[in-house]
Amino acid sequence: MFIGVDHGTRAIRFADHHGDGIAIPRSEAGSLRPEEILKRIEDHFHGSFDLVALCYSMGDGITRITRIQDAENRGLARLSGAGIEVGGGTRVYEAMAISGWPVVLLPGIHRGSRIDARMKVFSHGASPEKVGLGYYVVRRGVGNAVIADASSNTVTIGINEGRITGAIDAPIFAPGLLQGPLDVDAIRAVDDGLMTANEAFSHGGILRRMNLSEDDDLALETLALFAAMEMSAMSVLLRDLGAGSPDMFLAGDPAARIAKRVSELLGTDVIPLPSFASATGCAWIAEDISAGMRSIMGIDVDERVFRQHEI
Repeated sequence: MFIGVDHGTRAIRFADHHGDGIAIPRSEAGSLRPEEILKRIEDHFHGSFDLVALCYSMGDGITRITRIQDAENRGLARLSGAGIEVGGGTRVYEAMAISGWPVVLLPGIHRGSRIDARMKVFSHGASPEKVGLGYYVVRRGVGNAVIADASSNTVTIGINEGRITGAIDAPIFAPGLLQGPLDVDAIRAVDDGLMTANEAFSHGGILRRMNLSEDDDLALETLALFAAMEMSAMSVLLRDLGAGSPDMFLAGDPAARIAKRVSELLGTDVIPLPSFASATGCAWIAEDISAGMRSIMGIDVDERVFRQHEI
């Protein structure tokens, strides 16, 4: 059995290569011991695990798919990142590290990745779970795609001929419901010492900025508008690379509710992805690596992964 782990903003999702999955809210995962997390996984899937593909935090310290025991600093450039830290992802990482299962860690998309050189003006493009989303689409036969994950924050990746060629991260462009880029007011507040930059980002989303509730129609309309704008922007890159009109996909908890509106704004069909798409995509990455695949959407697999007797 192959398992994928999606480290989302609100929940951590586990799925097998058939798409069956469970979710643990990050706040709840943070209160569980690693052994308790492992028991939940074992109780749900009832099987032995051939390989697990794990997403953790920003994934900006590695550029290859790497065995968990070979990843320094949990695969991060630095332990502190952008966003609210609740400890759930760390507990899951610790659980995987002691599990005895073969586990690989997926990298994020960042300046060290093999993406379009022009996109490297930004230090970070997307966290590893977006790689899972990308593979969920690519393995189903789509070669050129724009995928926006619009929920707590908004992140968009571009795929050209099956390779991830660019990514727009949450602090750069479109706000999500909870988190968003720093505008002039936020920059001034940071300069005045009223908050840190991370606090400004963590509270820079649509709900806080506009004083709305999550079920407010204006909140979802605003999320749809900015998601469409970011997807359109990524389409410019793909058209320049010869991708023509890429297929459009939307991920995140609100995807099904806003997909029709995003389609209207873009003037083309936008397909909402299921909530376990990323975790399933990660499980498919594990399955294909186990079958000997050396590169996933342009991301190399560390050769140590294939030393099965050492995993």
